[in-house]
Amino acid sequence: MGRPGKKAQRLNLETRSLFDDDADKDVGAGEVPALPEGFDRSQPERSYRDLVPIAHRKKFAQFFTPEPVAQLMIDWVLQVNPVTILDPSVGPGVFLRLIGQHGHATKLLGIDLDPVALAAARTTLGLDFAELIGHDFLTWPADRRFDGILANPPYLRHHDVHYSVDIFSDVGRRNGVVLSKLTNIYVLFILEICRRLSPGGRAAVIVPGEWTNANFGMALKSFLLLNGFLHSLVYFSNLSEQFEDALTTAAILLIEKPISDKATSFNSYFVEHSVAIADLRPTILEGRGPSSGVSLRRFLGADLVGLEKWDKVLKDGMAEQQAGFVPLGSMVRSRRGIATGANEYFHLTEANVRNFKLDQGNLKPCVGRADQVNGIRFTSTDFQRLNYQDSRVWLLSFASAPTRAEEDYIRQGLVKGLNQRFLLASRKPWYSMEQRPPAPIWAAVFGRKSLRFVHNEAGVSNLTTFHCIYPTNSDPVFCRALVSCLNSRLVQELAEHQRRVYGGGLLKFEPKDLLSIQVPNLAVAAEELVIALAKMLDRMDSAIREIGAISPEMIDELDELVRHAAGVIPRATLA
Repeated sequence: MGRPGKKAQRLNLETRSLFDDDADKDVGAGEVPALPEGFDRSQPERSYRDLVPIAHRKKFAQFFTPEPVAQLMIDWVLQVNPVTILDPSVGPGVFLRLIGQHGHATKLLGIDLDPVALAAARTTLGLDFAELIGHDFLTWPADRRFDGILANPPYLRHHDVHYSVDIFSDVGRRNGVVLSKLTNIYVLFILEICRRLSPGGRAAVIVPGEWTNANFGMALKSFLLLNGFLHSLVYFSNLSEQFEDALTTAAILLIEKPISDKATSFNSYFVEHSVAIADLRPTILEGRGPSSGVSLRRFLGADLVGLEKWDKVLKDGMAEQQAGFVPLGSMVRSRRGIATGANEYFHLTEANVRNFKLDQGNLKPCVGRADQVNGIRFTSTDFQRLNYQDSRVWLLSFASAPTRAEEDYIRQGLVKGLNQRFLLASRKPWYSMEQRPPAPIWAAVFGRKSLRFVHNEAGVSNLTTFHCIYPTNSDPVFCRALVSCLNSRLVQELAEHQRRVYGGGLLKFEPKDLLSIQVPNLAVAAEELVIALAKMLDRMDSAIREIGAISPEMIDELDELVRHAAGVIPRATLA
């Protein structure tokens, strides 16, 4: 079910030799390694999951499609009566098996690199049911096209992709796309699936939903929209109840290869987690009105082709331009926090500093975890409290030559092999630290319901748990006012169009995402409004520290101030 990592490349060579270098030879008896004893062909996916070691499944990035989801995908593809159907990452064979159970007279082909997965498919499907090929789909040389393709590609991140060739360039060249080397492997599968479809053919592909918001997904989105491949997109806000293995946020791409005119629009189904798969069928397969919990929209490809983040748009539609608001990037610059390469070695407690006799001149006050910051202001008192509690607040960052005691500490790092770690191996010397000035504003990298912005009044440094925001206006009152705006409900709602959404609803911003957040233009706002917003930050922070939350009334008051600052409410109405 995909491309293995380095250790599995030997297995890849062994697998290919089983087929006598014939890429299209069917799998026969005795040619594939045996499955673990006790494999149950009546429930192959569950049995495979229970018997095959998790290390093997992770190596091949194998996660299985629940039958209700697979059947929905199959039924959509079968609407065009395909003669030939391909599963390019067949695994134990759920798609081909379900097609056979319904007696569809089609020619079926399954491809998989993993010999154990192929053994499961052969045991489940039988020799005469489908053609099975042991090969990596991305390097499969046969020039064949298919009327229908069903796929659950491997979910393999770029750092686990190891080929003897530049697979990103190869697949990109075949499909006329420039791919980032940070691309997840399933994007390459989608491109090759589109290339191998016959005109008028259909494909249904289920993948994680991250590509809709990730930078590496931009090339795929442009490819699908500009070539008219995307017929419909089914976006699940949470699939955890159906997907036992891994997927929470997920997307099914319903792809149709144009015969002549390219499609200029596509259907989007945003599915809430409480919606049963059975309730989706009439909407997707028959075009009936959406059931409760499903948002159906029709998007023009031209409107989305250059849009970086799709999650919020798929859920709520296109954002309206907000009068009086400007991109945050017009007032600030952003950077990620400091990456040490070994937090446990470089980020230290006061006791560590004393024990190792480290020079205070080679240490920087530094916050490393989000839970070290309780409110939306971080003061010198907060830092002193953490230090008194012997929390990790000192960053080893050599401003002068190491002392003898520090040389001993460096040798301890060498004994631990820290100098061979990825980040540290590229630094000279390996124990040197990234340099950046303390940021007046911190932005939490992750959040659940919303994202937190903090005014760094203590002027300490931060690790990668926070991004750094540097306003062009460094006046503390201006910074506090800006932090108030960023924590307002109104701005947070606008910011949803820039966020990335990961499994389980985890929200994330990258540093450059922050620059697109719409905020009031405080550079031209009245002075009394800026002061009022700054005072509001103090009140909200006190509420968080005293009762653990900001009251709804205070949030409403803040939103009103934000509207005033944006000019949405005339200044004359401000009390």
